Amino acid sequence: MKFTIKNQVFGEGVPKICVPLVATTKEGLVKEAQLAKDSTCEVVEWRGDLFEAVHDVEAVLATLEELRKILAEKLLLFTFRTIEEGGKREFSLREYQGLYEAVAESQQVDMLDVELGVAEFLGRGFIQKLKARKMVIVMSYHNFDKTPADGEMVLKVSVMKQFGADMGKISVMPHSLKDVLGLMNLSVKLQGLVELPLILISMGDLGKTTRISGELIQSVMTFGALTTASAPGQIPVEELRNVLNVMKLEKSEEHG
Repeated sequence: MKFTIKNQVFGEGVPKICVPLVATTKEGLVKEAQLAKDSTCEVVEWRGDLFEAVHDVEAVLATLEELRKILAEKLLLFTFRTIEEGGKREFSLREYQGLYEAVAESQQVDMLDVELGVAEFLGRGFIQKLKARKMVIVMSYHNFDKTPADGEMVLKVSVMKQFGADMGKISVMPHSLKDVLGLMNLSVKLQGLVELPLILISMGDLGKTTRISGELIQSVMTFGALTTASAPGQIPVEELRNVLNVMKLEKSEEHG
């Protein structure tokens, strides 16, 4: 399934590469953004939960304005990862809601990562308010302990669709080859059930193959490390680009 944001078509050809900005200060983020600008990535993610001044909405918006200027040619994704799903900072649901609504209102980003668990707490009205500001919603689910059963992951994606997600992200921890293969086969299991562009990641060394096989498994985006990895198993962005080009499917072999 294809989805277009500005001039980027997700779900066509090799997956788009997203690199995270993980610095804790505005100065550090600006330096990372300059590196991202010169990289081959299509998407840049600001991990807002790592920002030391994230409780100050005005500081977030001022920093975001700087990042947008530098990354004018890239798609910009804003993410606040909660502690429950691997984040680094305590944040109330009220703070989360206020921050996301302010970021959406600023029109400085193209995409927002909203955790499925947060969406379930804050409700459809929260998502609709963000989408009214023309935000693309990447609804995410992370599990750093295990890879859930196939039926549970299918249900997660189905709920993401019901909440109005434009893309879904499933990122889970494998403990066996069976776990990795189960995640890689998720798009096939969803055919005829749920139509939603997906980002599929099996974390850690065991799951590295999912980061380079996105076209085969119908995963529309993958994450590479710019300086410091933001999740286990991330590959440096330029190495990732080279491997994705090698793994590119010829048109006659592409899966629908």
